Amino acid sequence: MAASGTGMRVQEATASGLMQIHVNQIPEEGLRERATYDPAALDMEREDIRLLKPFEVDAFITKAARELVVAADIRCPLHCACARCLEEFDSSVEAKALFSYAVHPTDVVDITDDVRQEIMLAYPMVPLCRPDCRGLCRVCGQNLNLTACGHGAP
Repeated sequence: MAASGTGMRVQEATASGLMQIHVNQIPEEGLRERATYDPAALDMEREDIRLLKPFEVDAFITKAARELVVAADIRCPLHCACARCLEEFDSSVEAKALFSYAVHPTDVVDITDDVRQEIMLAYPMVPLCRPDCRGLCRVCGQNLNLTACGHGAP
């Protein structure tokens, strides 16, 4: 599982998690982390969310006495099936997230689960290949975006 980006001194991809932050290595002024990750790093367990291309996490990390705050922008390309016509198409989601953790100076914080959850929350409830998708014919099952089957309006 590979990560590429800047600030690798506090970030590492591990077998157990996507991004680990070493609290004692965050400077007082904070640190910006930008990285691209292999989709397998998230180990998504949902069939309807398929990550086929690397995704990006751009985070600004700050710490206070016993708190670590991560402001993250997550950009993730997705491969979806349209909820109306069932055709597969590529899309993407973007999420802005703010994570806060109670920490000790020697802690290592793994934000993998939080990044995974943000992607799942940003995923559209009804993915559409296009806003005006006509769906499938209720009689014969033809994709009405591709052909007019003559059975009337859906």
